[in-house]
Amino acid sequence: MALNLTPGGEVGFWSEGQFIATMRTGVTPGGHRLIEFMPWKYFGEMTDDELKAVWLYLQSLPALEHGK
Repeated sequence: MALNLTPGGEVGFWSEGQFIATMRTGVTPGGHRLIEFMPWKYFGEMTDDELKAVWLYLQSLPALEHGK
């Protein structure tokens, strides 16, 4: 199952810094490795400003329940 990227999911509890670190390393703040199908390798090539923009966009979404 894919991560819920809205503020209601696991990512909603991450700080901006944790989100950026996860996109750079493929490892979540909880120590879980993202699956290879997640595009974190490509997102990790973005600049800090680009990743901050993605973070802000995700934070602007309505919170969905986990798994929705």
